[in-house]
Amino acid sequence: MFADVKEILAKQFKETAWQEDSGRSKEELYALAKTISDSDLPVPLIKAKTFELLVNEGRIAVDKYDMFQDKLDVVGILSKQRGERHGRMIKREFSEIADYFNVSSECGAGRADADYGHLTPDTKALCDLGFTGVIERLISERDKKESLTDEQKVFYEAAITTWESSVRFAKRLSEAIRPYNAENADCLDAITKRAPETTYEAMHTIWLFFALHEIITGERCRTLGRMDVLLYPYYKKDIQSGRYTKADIRELMRYFLFKMWAAHIPFDLPFTIGGETPDGKGEVTNEISYMIVEVFDELEIHSPKIHVRISDKTPEDFVKRVLDCIRHGNSSFLMMNDKVAAEGLMRVGIEEKDARNYVPVGCYENAAWGVEMPCTGNAAIAMPKALEYVITGGKDLASGRMMTFDAGMPETYDQFKDAVKAQIKYMRDYTVKFVNGVEKHYPEVNPDLFVSGLCEYAVKSGRDVFSGSAKYNNSAINYMGIATLVDSVAAVKKIVFDDKKVTLTELFNILKNNWKDREDLRTYALGLSEKYGNGNELADSLMREFTDFAGDITNNTPNGRGGVYKSGCYSIDRCFTYGKGLMATPDGRYAGEQFSKNLCAVNAMDKKGITALLSSVAKIDHTKFSNGTVLDYVLHPSAVSGEDGLTAMYGIVKAYFAMGGLALHGNVFDAKVLRAAQKNPEKYKNLQVRVCGWNVYFVNLTKQEQDSFIIQSEHIG
Repeated sequence: MFADVKEILAKQFKETAWQEDSGRSKEELYALAKTISDSDLPVPLIKAKTFELLVNEGRIAVDKYDMFQDKLDVVGILSKQRGERHGRMIKREFSEIADYFNVSSECGAGRADADYGHLTPDTKALCDLGFTGVIERLISERDKKESLTDEQKVFYEAAITTWESSVRFAKRLSEAIRPYNAENADCLDAITKRAPETTYEAMHTIWLFFALHEIITGERCRTLGRMDVLLYPYYKKDIQSGRYTKADIRELMRYFLFKMWAAHIPFDLPFTIGGETPDGKGEVTNEISYMIVEVFDELEIHSPKIHVRISDKTPEDFVKRVLDCIRHGNSSFLMMNDKVAAEGLMRVGIEEKDARNYVPVGCYENAAWGVEMPCTGNAAIAMPKALEYVITGGKDLASGRMMTFDAGMPETYDQFKDAVKAQIKYMRDYTVKFVNGVEKHYPEVNPDLFVSGLCEYAVKSGRDVFSGSAKYNNSAINYMGIATLVDSVAAVKKIVFDDKKVTLTELFNILKNNWKDREDLRTYALGLSEKYGNGNELADSLMREFTDFAGDITNNTPNGRGGVYKSGCYSIDRCFTYGKGLMATPDGRYAGEQFSKNLCAVNAMDKKGITALLSSVAKIDHTKFSNGTVLDYVLHPSAVSGEDGLTAMYGIVKAYFAMGGLALHGNVFDAKVLRAAQKNPEKYKNLQVRVCGWNVYFVNLTKQEQDSFIIQSEHIG
């Protein structure tokens, strides 16, 4: 029984009992892997043969009490090789511009780099074909071709080697676990011979793929796909045949979800449930959808994080079951608006049937499941930093380094807004230049033979997905700190151009000195009613103006892999780290303080309640941000208690989505509890908070982050 072994399984990745005689030591494997890496083989073959060495000769371990096996003592070897290749490529091709972006990140302006990890593997093909079917398809497509280019020869050999090695690894695990758990051994043995036929086999196929791709090779797999779509056909067949009962499958689900938590995947492991069918005529929510939510709630874990797609057809009781989890503290759920998500993807060239079959990737970034290889984390731009560059003539105030350009002092309000936009555009152009250049080197740095083997387009073309062989090969730029920018621009309008409290030059000098000796003006700025999140006409119009601008200069810009850029508008936790490098802003913010988070108002500046906040955020054209936007909400427990409270939460979701909002997630807090947890962390070790795109335990946050949540909670309390 799972309940009897839960505490043991919680430690499985921390206290692994390696079978000493099962393979070579990690030190030996490092030396052998280096020999392969230093050879003259093409990179895909270096990676494939290194992987083959590791899974054949690395030490294994089995978890005697678990139903899913995955342990190989080689973690870090392949990712280290990739890091070395990436470093050599950057030094050889982009050392100057890479140094610029290192400084940019340090000073809080933004970041740009390669993104090898935000992928959408075709886990539907994985379940349909199984490991052996993937191999058979690779061989079949290779043999169909009358002649092969050198690239194709390398691709097929490397991909087949990788997938065949995975099958051998599963056989090793099957043999090792058999003395302790024959059912687990039989499951592993089955998936080495054919496609999965039961719910258990499908679960193990999905998990083994993930473990091989992310844990062992060190790649990032930022979604497992539509989990209820994947598992429901097996579940239905198992129940009808009598092979498993519903209670049996619920018990397997406990092991399956708990495994994801125990692995402690950075930023938590995501998958999707609910939402429309690809033709838009039906709704996929099924018994597995409910079971996942119920078991997840029972386990009280914060990984996986669960993306919940919501359409007009999604059952109300299902959404309310998710919301009930959130209101009692189990808040690792993101709610995504199907209609807006699909429309946003179609705006960047995704066909309707593919757009309707989307999955959120990572935190909030939408992509066509299995056919789009999006790199959703290529770059981020802090919009308030553009305002700093207007003030400083293109220099980072703290370091004095020239980062953009000096356009002189604006003379009018419109010129001021245009100057901010020009700085944003400069930052975007420089970002695109770097990312496009780096992307052309993806295949030589990080061919992904696992994801390529699942991608029908890659297999048919005989080219790796990072060579641009997927159906859609898109990249992204995400914009941060929009509310801080909006409130600051509105403050400049009021303080300088309307009320004429000071000249623009005087205000700029005050900000450079972090409001020193001008607390009166700072208090005035903080007290202005023109704050985003309150239904204020000026603030809302500025929000729409600047988000339209960001989306328009980004969407459908060609990238370096034959695809286009998609725009996103969220900060995740960079509102804290990048805020440290931002000078004082006209809205009353001190230098170094956090700037606004995701699509939230500036902390505690939404003074008219959640209805006004929703109305302001919904004025954005969310279809221009197919790479994600999200609004974080904080509600007080008293506002959502009982059946009426649950109905109120449901009303918030439905109203926001009806107005055109894209995504929601949040917390239900009592500030008194948070203060108690800050004071006595040992008593609140399991108190979860939704930080941004993932959950953490409150006591593990920095004091600055804890204080931010406390301020929000007191504000709505």
